[in-house]
Amino acid sequence: MIHFYGTQAAEPDPACNRVGCIVPTASDKFHPMVPAPTITIHVPGPLRMYCAGAAQLSISAHTVRAALEDLQRSQAALYRNVCDETGTVRRHLNVFVNSDNVRDLNGVDTPLTPGDVLTILPAVSGG
Repeated sequence: MIHFYGTQAAEPDPACNRVGCIVPTASDKFHPMVPAPTITIHVPGPLRMYCAGAAQLSISAHTVRAALEDLQRSQAALYRNVCDETGTVRRHLNVFVNSDNVRDLNGVDTPLTPGDVLTILPAVSGG
């Protein structure tokens, strides 16, 4: 076996046509041949300047984490204002899947289904 950063890869295999094809393990969370569900991300007014004024973004992702990773690639300025340098959602923001705060679900590993709405809301406090 050849190891790549904790992932096992098989020895050269004629079906693979190259050395080091990655072989998923039981713990890997791959979604083979299943297209990612398309979801909508609602962007609050104060963050719209970081995504060309868009109030909504449409992306495909299996989890909230994957949606945030997509933002990192496609809307880097928005991502930097939603997540800190460690990739954690900033403390003063709440992320909802439909009407549920992801902190009350599985956090950023919350699964997404087609048509879900991911809403980014600044925390409100005071009295």
